[in-house]
Amino acid sequence: MKKDKGKSNHLNSVGLSLSALEIHEKEFGYSIRGYNIEEVDLYLDQIIKDYEAFHSVIQEMQKYIKDLQDEISDMPKTSQEPDSLLDRIRDLEVYCFGRMKG
Repeated sequence: MKKDKGKSNHLNSVGLSLSALEIHEKEFGYSIRGYNIEEVDLYLDQIIKDYEAFHSVIQEMQKYIKDLQDEISDMPKTSQEPDSLLDRIRDLEVYCFGRMKG
C-alpha cells in the first residue's frame, strides 16, 4: 500500500488529485432516481484507464526531461570557445594579410 501512497503523492506533485486506485475504490450512495450504475461503472473504468495512461506518459516525459538535463550537464562548457575562436580568426588574418586588424 505504501507504493500506492507514493504514486498518489507523485500525482499530486503534477497537479492531479485522484489516482486510478482512488477512482476505482470510490463508492457512491444509491437513490431511487439515481444514475444507471452500469453506465457509471463503465465510465469510471474508462477514466481509470485514462489516468493510468496519463501517469505513464508523465513518468516517461519526466524521465526524458531528466535524461536531457543530464546530457546538457555532461556537455563541455562553451564559455571559453568564443575567445578561442577569436584567437583563431586573428591568427588567420595574420597568415592571410600579414597584419592584424583592430
